[in-house]
Amino acid sequence: MRRDKLEQIPLYARKAVKAGEHLTLPDGSVVPNAELTLDAPPQRVYAYCSDTAYAPRLADALRGVDLLYHEATFTEALAARAKETKHSTARQAGMLAKEAGVKKLLLGHFSSRYKSAEELVMEAREVFPDTLAAEEGRTFPV
Repeated sequence: MRRDKLEQIPLYARKAVKAGEHLTLPDGSVVPNAELTLDAPPQRVYAYCSDTAYAPRLADALRGVDLLYHEATFTEALAARAKETKHSTARQAGMLAKEAGVKKLLLGHFSSRYKSAEELVMEAREVFPDTLAAEEGRTFPV
């Protein structure tokens, strides 16, 4: 509901106005719902795939997500190790993000063998350019 119109809407009628009904005043006049409410903000969707092997079958479930967090434990150079330990590579995370048509990819769950996430981010960006690295304490808008 519009803040500037709240005083005009009696408490008993607010639930109905929120549900889309017009407001009928005691004198019988009707105030159209569109004059009392605003459109809902667009839906934002976040998903995460953590501590998991590469699973391309998830693309349909992730379709159109605004922000996808996906593990990137290894680079593609260690793809065999990733498969063996049921983890993902940064490239695989990028491939899934691309296939699912997500808006932004956030990588995390890095192996301690990497002193910096930069190598992993660069690998994912080869497939999916809008990729960032999760960092402790940092927030990311959805």
